[in-house]
Amino acid sequence: MNTKTLIKLYDKCYWNPQTQTVIEDNCSVVLTASMTKLLAILIDHHDKPVSSVDIFFHIWDDYDKEFSPKNIRNLISNLRKKMPSLVINNYYGGRYVLKKYRDNLPDITDYVLEILDQAKNGITITDPNLPDNPIIFVNEAFTELFGYTSEEVIGLNCRFLHGEDRDQLSLKEIQIAVKEERDITATLRNYTKNGELIYNELTISPIFDKKTEKLKYLLGVQKNMTAVQKLIQQIKRML
Repeated sequence: MNTKTLIKLYDKCYWNPQTQTVIEDNCSVVLTASMTKLLAILIDHHDKPVSSVDIFFHIWDDYDKEFSPKNIRNLISNLRKKMPSLVINNYYGGRYVLKKYRDNLPDITDYVLEILDQAKNGITITDPNLPDNPIIFVNEAFTELFGYTSEEVIGLNCRFLHGEDRDQLSLKEIQIAVKEERDITATLRNYTKNGELIYNELTISPIFDKKTEKLKYLLGVQKNMTAVQKLIQQIKRML
């Protein structure tokens, strides 16, 4: 097979831009017309986010069909089932990114936890398949930000960071996003071990099993926005 004019999606899988078809292991992958249009627009925007609205009007261009983010999510899910090794990331606000395949990437599997542990922002990994979605990993930046050791938080649900401050709109938004298995970024009022208020810009990303497409982990990234929030409050008091 001549692969010079083809776009590699993953190992032994190619997209033919001329015929808009997928070949995997020298065999055609049967996709619906909607899946084909979806894959085409994602490939055209490799590594760049495409909004649900843009996807909708690219696929359903008769304008008679009412826009619904759920239609896009279902179509993305069906495409993932057809092509489990395809890397499509969901981002807050209904945006999707097809990650471009890159040959000869270094194998960093053995160093992933070390890399996460040295990240500047706080990082948590939780297991939604266990009762109460417990924390199974926190990095050093998390322990420095909140003052807890990893031993103190492993096995707990992240809600302990809210203390008694549970009446937060962002908490409800996060609960809905987690239930719908999609990315979300929201700012929470969290508290350190010593009771200090932290404005935490939290981004949660679902991590799926590539083969089964089932939710495997939830990756949380915590960014301390306390200084920014205090500055905003000071400006508001001056106005």
